[in-house]
Parts: sequence; structure tokens; C-alpha cells
Amino acid sequence: MHLYPADAAARLGFDVLRARLDGYAQSELGRVVLADLAPSSDRDWVAGELTRVGQMQDLLGFDDPLPMAGVADLRPLLKRVAPKGAVVDAEDLSLALNALVTLRRLHGYLKARKSKYPDLWAVAEGIVPQKELETHLAKIVDERGQLRDDASAELQKLTRQINARSEQLRNSVLKALRDAVAKGYATEDQPTLRGGRAVIPVRAEAKRKVQGFVHDVSSSGQTVYIEPAAALDLNNEVRELEAARRREIERILREATAHLRSRRQDLAPSLDAYAQLDAYAARGRLANDLGALVPALNDDGHLRIVRGRNPVLLLHFQRLAKEQDAEPRQVVPIDLNLGDPLDEDEAYHTLVITGPNAGGKSVAMKTVGVLALMVAHGLPVPCDAGSSFPLLDRLYVDIGDQQSMEEDLSTFTSHLTNIRTMLKDAGPRSLVLIDEAGTGTDPAEGGALAQAVLEGLHERGARTIATTHHGTLKAFAHNTPGVENGSMQFDRATLAPTYRFQAGIPGSSYAFDIAARVGLDGDTIGRARALVGEGKASLEDLIATFEARAQEAESRVEEAESRAREAESVRKKYDDLLEQLRARKDEYRAEAIAQADQIVKEANARIERAVREIKEAEAEKETTKEVRADIAKLKATVRKKQQQVERRQRKRNKRTQKQSAPPAVAGPIQEGDQVRIDGAGAVGEVLELGDREALVALGALKTRVKTKRLTKVGGPREQRVEIRAPKSDRTSSSGIGSDLPAVHAQTRIDLRGQRVEEALPAVDRLVDEALAAGLPSVEVLHGKGTGALRIAIQRHLQQRRDVAGVSEAAWNQGGAGVTVVELG
Repeated sequence: MHLYPADAAARLGFDVLRARLDGYAQSELGRVVLADLAPSSDRDWVAGELTRVGQMQDLLGFDDPLPMAGVADLRPLLKRVAPKGAVVDAEDLSLALNALVTLRRLHGYLKARKSKYPDLWAVAEGIVPQKELETHLAKIVDERGQLRDDASAELQKLTRQINARSEQLRNSVLKALRDAVAKGYATEDQPTLRGGRAVIPVRAEAKRKVQGFVHDVSSSGQTVYIEPAAALDLNNEVRELEAARRREIERILREATAHLRSRRQDLAPSLDAYAQLDAYAARGRLANDLGALVPALNDDGHLRIVRGRNPVLLLHFQRLAKEQDAEPRQVVPIDLNLGDPLDEDEAYHTLVITGPNAGGKSVAMKTVGVLALMVAHGLPVPCDAGSSFPLLDRLYVDIGDQQSMEEDLSTFTSHLTNIRTMLKDAGPRSLVLIDEAGTGTDPAEGGALAQAVLEGLHERGARTIATTHHGTLKAFAHNTPGVENGSMQFDRATLAPTYRFQAGIPGSSYAFDIAARVGLDGDTIGRARALVGEGKASLEDLIATFEARAQEAESRVEEAESRAREAESVRKKYDDLLEQLRARKDEYRAEAIAQADQIVKEANARIERAVREIKEAEAEKETTKEVRADIAKLKATVRKKQQQVERRQRKRNKRTQKQSAPPAVAGPIQEGDQVRIDGAGAVGEVLELGDREALVALGALKTRVKTKRLTKVGGPREQRVEIRAPKSDRTSSSGIGSDLPAVHAQTRIDLRGQRVEEALPAVDRLVDEALAAGLPSVEVLHGKGTGALRIAIQRHLQQRRDVAGVSEAAWNQGGAGVTVVELG
């Protein structure tokens, strides 16, 4: 992808994301890969990068910690070991050892999970574990970069000998020093080293009285340092042993360097694979911080953003929240379609955003640009599912003052320079962002020039977004097919921006309203209205009024959707209860059938036995009489048991019916209460209440009913269900009856926007209450988003023994955004 001008990415805030990525990398190797990361329009590359980063998101969010310890850049070291006979020190070998350990662990980690993260494993396959080399180096150096004393048997022997002789030497020198002190030739002091040999400090005037060799004189000339004659042989022996030890160390290091040299060809690709994985991990951490997901890609050139959040603002608010130890401020999302082919009649690929200053026009435009740039870099974006991004060839950005002091260009001229390049090269796979189009010159001429530029870009098929204050561009967007108005919502009551984007509606500048709010006198404002012209002022008022009504309509739509969701929740609650009742009915029927079957079996057995007795007795009168009496008695028993079963079934049916209907609630009926009509049928909600009649909503149906026909069964509707244990079940384990209180349980919970650690305890409470209330199932609303919250909740629920099943809701009930929990 080509960017214009050179600092286009920085003007969109992408440098902030790069800085965060750099901080997330664990190694210089990873940082080099990230520094070389460039936007691309190659579909295979972008799709592959997004897939790998998406898998890394899941790994970092839900799997065991990735063993991605910092690995040093060993490439300079590998060059130094290349010549035959080269020797590197223990510190270099320690760096190589640490790298080998991390590479082996990383390779094993992803190999064990290759079915879960196949695309990451494809990268990790480039790592060649060097267990033999790792074992060899581990015997030679430690983690501090020091050569081990037991690196070889010879080194260990020499080290022990040096320590023993050094101890003897120290004792000999101390004895010589004590004798010199006793004779007044030396002051109280300690032996020291001069030229690698142990010596004692002696007064200069007494140097001829101490047998030994003078090695040094103090700077004052008052002290000489003498090697006692008695320590001469020990000093020589220690020096010889140390020389032998140095030779052995050099041999060990040369041998280890040769091992490293022999494997350098395998280490280079392993380091490259590690660097790529480190870069993917950095991008995965950033994506998880932003709550990002992998969007769809398209070749149609359209850009569809669903609840897109500006990533720069997200990071800024997160940083402020951390500094202030508070919850981060929410970023207002944007929904935007540009060139969407789903509806050709309403599709547009040029958008003109108008409205007051500080209303968020530039931020909205930058959000679109930085999200498109993230996708081109293979980065997931903070949007919701349904978002789709094109593969752009070019991205043009004309935002801010790009005045060139070297070329002495004015602000207006610098804008024209950018526009000239855009008009020359932009095409259908280009995204053009122009901030404050037509400013910097005469308003009339600037507006005309801006319209001509937008017409030219529109004819070339470029995807274009421009912000402006020019009213002529509002009319141009309204009258031109494929061009659309847009604005940022503004609360006229408070004259405060809401930062919410709305397509299809031009924005008012609110200049006169703001002037009045800050205290400008009415005469001045009236004169300004007269100067601008009543038509222009009326148009601005009309736009402001239209915008206010649009906001009111949107609010009502949201309220209606909320009520519809509540109604659907209640409908589902009663559907669940109905299923419960049907299940109990089936259980009772099965029990009755089993009892009847048992009775029939017993009766048949008795009859067969009676027949056998009659035959054996050769039908004697007395025996026949007795058998007939037994059969009559058996028939009576069967009838009695059948009657008992029938009575028990009727009682259960009555109890079930009683449970299915909410009991009447004492107190006067008020608006919002739940009621039944004539004590039966579905439960409705009182919308309006008069003296004699009430307006009741039964689902989507509304009806007026006389109040005397209504029975109150509950207060204002909540997302909760109340279940009381039937009287026959209210018995403790000790057999003492107790009037159990009603158990309240939610049937649905909304966890959207919550972190995993906040959501899981809430899910447990929901399930526990539902189990206590005997509910068959509950719903968890978590939204679609990145899927991280959904996966965490479902995994957590699957570990509970009291959860019978976890599934995704039907498409018309929330789909992947809702998890249905079946309780066992």
C-alpha cells in the first residue's frame, strides 16, 4: 500500500500503536521485525497475518503462558564464530545457551498445540532444537555468564590445587608479616598483591632487615612491598597453576566455539522464526488490549465499520485510568459504511461530514483511516463482528497544517499540493481523507474548489471522506448520487458534543447558539443572522431541529428495542416454565403407566396361579369357591390401586397448574404492574391506568380492559423469575415441614464490556441462583466482539458438574453473542 504524504501514518496516530508494539516485543529481534512491518494490499499476506495474530490473541488470552523469554540477537556472535579456530568468551556462550533453551521450549510449546494454532506452528516449525549443543554449553557456563569450575575434570583439579596452594601462601605471608610487625619493621596491615605475587608492606628504612624481594614502593616512598623469601616457591607454584588453568579455559572455550560453529546454519533460521513469533506476540498483546478482532476482508472496495473504536483514544484512556487508578473512559464507537454494495440504491463512496468545531469530525475520520491502516499491517481492529475492510492500494491523508517552511508554502498551497497528487493517482482502491476541505482562502471560492475536488475524486471511484463547514458541500452531498452527508451528534440543550456519528444527516455549526450561550448580546447575534441571510439562518435552524428529532427518534428506537428484548426474555421465561411443566407431566404419566403395568403383572400372575390350582384340584367346589374369592379380592385391589393412581395424578396436575400461574399479589394495581385478565391467560403489563379502564400490553398486542377484570400478579417487570416449592415438597430431611421462601433467580445476565475476571463470578452467581430456583436453563449475554469473553465463559461453565450443556443461542435470539446454559 502506498501512503501519501510520507508522514500519513503518524498523522492518523499509527505511531502511537507502533510505540506500544515496540514495548511489547520481548527481544531486539522482534523489534526489528516490527520496525520493518509495512502496510500491504496483498490479500494473501494480509489474511495470513491476521490469522496468525488472531491465533496469538487466543493463545495469550486463554492458554498457558507463552515461553517467550528475551533472546539475544546472536547474529553478530554467529559471524564471529565462523572463522576456524575462533574463540568466544563465556558470556557469549551463556547468551547462546539462554537462546537455545528458549527456542527449544517455544518449539515444544507450539508443537503440543499445533492443532489449536496451526498457523503459528507453521512458523515455529522453522525452529530447530539443538539439545546436544544446549547440553554441552550447560556443562561449561552458568546463567550468569561465568565459566563453571567443573567445566572439565582438569579445570576442576587445577582449581582445587590453586585454592590449596593459595591458602598455604597466604599463611606463609601472614607469618612473615607478623614477624616483621613484632620487630617493628612493619605496621599492622594486610598482605597484598604486586605483579600477581603476594607481598607484605615494610617501612622503607627496614627493607634490608627483611629477607625477600622488593616488588614495589608506595607513592610516598615510605613503604616498600617485599615478597618474603619463605613464600617465593609457593608464589611460583601458584603462578604456574594459574597459567595452566588459563590454558585449560582457552581449550574449553575453543572446543565450545567449534560446537557452536558447527550448528550456526541451523541457528540462523531458528532465530528468524523466533523473531516472527515475538512480533506476532506483540501484536496479539496489543489486539487484546484494544479488545480487537480479525475483520472480514473484501475485494469490492467497500468499507463497513461496526462499532469501531479509535485505538489511539483507547490506549490514551487506558493510560490515564492506570495513572489515576480508575476505570478507563469509554470511547464512543462509530458505525459507517463506505461503498457498501449490499444496497446499490443507498450505497455511497463519498462522505461529507459537517458540524460544529470540537464535535469529533476529525476524530471520526481519523478512526476510519487508522483502522484501515491497521488491517493493512495485519493487525486486528477494535470493531464488532460484521466489520469488513477492503484491500487498499493507496491511502491519502490531508489532515492538519502541512505547511513546508523550506518551500515557503502557505497552508492553503500545501493543501492544494496534496489535492493535486490525489486527483492524479487516486482510484477505486484508494481511501482519501481530507480535513476541513475548502479552508484557508475565500469561503465562496474555497467551497467551490472543495466541491470540484470531491466531484473529481468521486468520478475516479475513490473512497473519500471530507470534513467541512461549507454549506454548499452539504447541498452537494444531498443532491449527488453516491455522495452522502454525515455529522456528529450535538446536544442542542447543553451545546455539548456526543461524539456519535450519524450518516445521512448534515450537521449544523450551532454558531449562533454557542454565541448566545457564551453571553454574546442579542443585538449582535441578530445582526449576524441578518448578515448571513434569513435563508441560511433558517436552514441551519432546520438542520439543528432535524438533528434533534433524529436523536429523539433514535432514543425511542433504542427504548423500543429494549422493551422488545424484555418481552422476548419474559416469553422465553414462560416457555421454559411450560417445558418444565410438560416434562413433569411426562414423568407423572410414565410413573402411572409403570404402576399400572406392575398391577397388571401381579394380577396376571395371580390368575395363572388360580387356574393352575383349579386344574390341580380337579375343580372341586370348595377350591373353586376359594379361587373365585381370591380373584374377586384381586380385582378389588386392582381397582383400589387404579383409583389411588388416578387421585394422585389429579392432585399433581392441580399442583402443576397452580405452580404455572403466578399467585395474586395484594395491593392496588399501578402502571407497570403485571396482571392477568379474568384470573387466567397470559400475563400482561399495565401501560396506562384510568378510573375504570386500563391499557394492558400482552406481548405485541395492546387492549383496554375494565380494571375490575384485572388480577395483580406482580410489580414492574424485571428479568427475574420467582418459583415457590410446592407444599408437598416443603419438608426438611428430618421430616418436619417448613414454609420455604420464594427463590429469586435471574434468567439472563448482560456481561458485555466486562473483563473475564469480573464476568466469571457473575456467571457463577447466575447459575447458583437458577439451580436453587429449579430453572432448566439461563442465558448469558456477552456479545460477539473478539470472542474472548465468550470462550472464557463457556470453558468455565463446562467445568461445572451441575451444568448439563452449553450452546450458542439461535440466530434470532442473539446467535454467538448469547450462551444458553442447560442446568442439570
